[in-house]
Amino acid sequence: MTIPGQFAVKMVPVDAKQFESVGYTISSRRLYIKFRNAPAVYFEGVPGFRHTGLMSAPRKDAYFTTYIKNSFLAKEVPAPPA
Repeated sequence: MTIPGQFAVKMVPVDAKQFESVGYTISSRRLYIKFRNAPAVYFEGVPGFRHTGLMSAPRKDAYFTTYIKNSFLAKEVPAPPA
């Protein structure tokens, strides 16, 4: 996924009902999630251990809902210019 005006974020496919892939940038502490049938979103200020926890969780949807969804500011990833 390429973020306009920024760099490419490596998205890793995951086995989850709510979302299909996850990416993380250490320098900005942003967690990117591509939801199924919805735009990609990033969460600001996510510590690395939360990304690691999400990726290693057997139930990624439950981990996301419990530890990330309402704990960090979410913003929609801007669509690439046409």
